[in-house]
Amino acid sequence: MTTTAEPAGCTFCGIVEGTVPAQVIYADDRTVAFLDTAPASDGHTLVVPKQHAADLFSISPDDAAAVMRTAKLMACRIDEKLAPDGLTVVQTNRSAGWQDVFHLHLHLVPRWVGDTLKQPWEPRPAQAERLSTVADKLRG
Repeated sequence: MTTTAEPAGCTFCGIVEGTVPAQVIYADDRTVAFLDTAPASDGHTLVVPKQHAADLFSISPDDAAAVMRTAKLMACRIDEKLAPDGLTVVQTNRSAGWQDVFHLHLHLVPRWVGDTLKQPWEPRPAQAERLSTVADKLRG
């Protein structure tokens, strides 16, 4: 597990450095939180590590923990200040996982009853045998 060097043109690195404009709402020594410019709802916040890491596979454990601490802090702030009915947290990895900015980020999306957001998949029960096979692979 390694943290990758900052790629040229990384928008989120630019936000961290202050060279790309953003509505930054929180920063500490390891993380930055800012409003998404294409929000799913009012208050849709992104939390990123200051140290560039492309995704969850490449972030250091310490930076991953810092991102989660900031996500918790910002979730509570969103709850207190915006009073949503709920909150959806999304973190995607690689193109096949729907990642489109290749700097690790967590989406904190405030939710209200009756909003138009939809689940990205339809939950369906799995067969016990399939669950057992996959569990065995992941245990080994």
